[in-house]
Amino acid sequence: MNLKQLKAERAAAGAAYVKALAEFRSAFVRLAAVERTLTNRNINGGEIRSFHPHRLRLEQALQSFQHWDYQPRIFVADWHEPIVPASDAQIDGFTPDLANATAPA
Repeated sequence: MNLKQLKAERAAAGAAYVKALAEFRSAFVRLAAVERTLTNRNINGGEIRSFHPHRLRLEQALQSFQHWDYQPRIFVADWHEPIVPASDAQIDGFTPDLANATAPA
């Protein structure tokens, strides 16, 4: 590869990185929201296996994904704030599965 090709490859890889990071954020929010919903006592009532307990260090982890040219700023709020409204919408729209409901005693 020559220098021009290497620079073109860097630009293509950078664009793919930005897209992949956006998809990763979307998947993270989606999974965290549904797990939050499943921990609601009115929905599931039990614990589920979820993210590592040190998820509170999310901001530090996200700093590792920052790239000077392609992703210079990553805000933890963009990853954390969408979780609650997405989960709340799931909780509000929840309908119990009557086939699995136990008969009253």
